[in-house]
Amino acid sequence: MGLFDFLGKGKEKAAEQEAKAKALLEAAPVGSSGISFGSQFSCATVFPIAPKPLDVGVKRSRELENRIVVSGSVKGGEFEKGDAVVVLGSDGVVKAVTKLLDLIPDDGSVDFFTELCANMHKKKAALGVSAWLILDVTSGVDAGDMIAKL
Repeated sequence: MGLFDFLGKGKEKAAEQEAKAKALLEAAPVGSSGISFGSQFSCATVFPIAPKPLDVGVKRSRELENRIVVSGSVKGGEFEKGDAVVVLGSDGVVKAVTKLLDLIPDDGSVDFFTELCANMHKKKAALGVSAWLILDVTSGVDAGDMIAKL
């Protein structure tokens, strides 16, 4: 047994717990899961993006390639870049567990791609704020769904 073997076991245990939690969330509808969501975001429109490396940089372009962008407004609580979130269908069933790769507030003055390329925006949105959320998924999100913070 090496000096750093305990680190590998901790990672395995955390991954196992995360898999169990994900399976539990996917199996139960929102009402029966017993989980309450303080932060909620309603999805008005959904579209995929594939930004060019010259526009956003090579690393960021690879990270955002074919990811889903959701526009809408915060209905409760607040969201921040890097938050763990769930995608809830209109029937209340959890469709996906993911994270926010980026959050761009939408004040209506500039379009999404201009804001994305400029990368000079706030990374937080609170109650009543319209925003674009870039989710770490490539499909499975529809208009009318709800995004909830875990």
